[in-house]
Amino acid sequence: MTEKIITRFAPSPTGLLHVGNIRTALFNYLFSLKFSGNFILRIDDTDTQRSKEEYTNQIIEDLNWLGVKVDKIFKQSERLEIYNKYFQDLIDKAFVYKCYETPDELDSKRKRLVARRMPPIYDRASLFLSEQEIKKYIDEGRKPYWRFKLSGKRSNFDDLVRGEVSVDTSAQSDPVIVREDGGFLYNLPSVIDDIDMGVTNIIRGEDHVTNSGIQIEMFEAIGKKPPTFGHHPLLVDENGEPFSKRNSAASIKGLKEKNFEPMAVNSLNISIGTSIEVNAFQSLEVISKELELSQLGRAPARFSMSQLFKLNSNILSRLDTEAVSERLNSIGAVMDEEIWEIIKSNINNLPEYKNWYNIVRGSIKVDDLDGDFMKLALDLLPPEPWGDDTWADWISKIKESSDRKGKDLFLPLRRAITGLNAGPELKKIILLIGYNKVKNRLLGN
Repeated sequence: MTEKIITRFAPSPTGLLHVGNIRTALFNYLFSLKFSGNFILRIDDTDTQRSKEEYTNQIIEDLNWLGVKVDKIFKQSERLEIYNKYFQDLIDKAFVYKCYETPDELDSKRKRLVARRMPPIYDRASLFLSEQEIKKYIDEGRKPYWRFKLSGKRSNFDDLVRGEVSVDTSAQSDPVIVREDGGFLYNLPSVIDDIDMGVTNIIRGEDHVTNSGIQIEMFEAIGKKPPTFGHHPLLVDENGEPFSKRNSAASIKGLKEKNFEPMAVNSLNISIGTSIEVNAFQSLEVISKELELSQLGRAPARFSMSQLFKLNSNILSRLDTEAVSERLNSIGAVMDEEIWEIIKSNINNLPEYKNWYNIVRGSIKVDDLDGDFMKLALDLLPPEPWGDDTWADWISKIKESSDRKGKDLFLPLRRAITGLNAGPELKKIILLIGYNKVKNRLLGN
């Protein structure tokens, strides 16, 4: 029987999720979807000082909004007894050891090594402390922290994205797994959870390659087979800078508040840096069938806001009338099919419809019009009835009576009629606005 695929996303609730975080979540979810597996959300909240419930709730809300369906949710803060059980077993088997250095002492050691142009690797001095030295530290009030003892060998694995990967553990410091206050750090709880939850595949950013090599040794120390790893290139902004939880502009919450469509965010996030053509996909199910992790590029993927706007507009233009009506009603707008058909390919987000509804059915006031040009345009404005040729006939007459062309001709008319510098074709818009309103707007009324 084929093993059931189980993937997970394990964010820490210390800030808002951004598009880079979500890229990892999407890869894991789509992989599980592709193979009819399960997707777990694991909240890494062992850092009690920085973790906040509001961020946990926002993570869940963000995933729901994007259409990511979570099968199970766990909080690491509720699993401390489980971690302690495994930790004690590692103590009994001598895979971990106590250390007594203060942060300042460790920093001094690191600086000395760097100054000598040597790798700043922990020297395992605590392994050779005498009983008298340990007693002295305890008498000083020092509490031990714990490190996992690496083998010093190469940790090799077949990466879903990068192929064969080898991590030299002799080039790494033995990782700290428990702080002096008894709190667990990232690596060990993650490994224990992956074992307990039956995680088969871990897909995460390439900045975790070394962690994966270290964690493989932890799996082996516990006596379990490691999952299959995959490390994708990181997501960067248009300037090549990485995203941050402190950058609210790129947060999922922020994109939602700016009225982007969730599938526009998903489509761009997964398409860039992959073999998939950048396209406005209809669903995550469709993307999952096309995604092949082995075909991801190796360079950082650039998340372009201009591309996001295009995808967003594309998705909106394909919405059927019923879907549009329901959503417009939810934002307090009245559905007008004539307006929608004309503007749907020219708006970046749905609330822009309300502005166009007011432009067409309501009234606007535009200042600083070119009075002489507006008077000429008004004098040449064709009488009703208007039809498909009205705009072309009008423009032709204006050209003959003035030396204007291109933007100098069209932009002043667009501003006078709509109050905007861009938008749908004016030949269609003026038919909806009508003769009287166009006339009054040319007059500046």
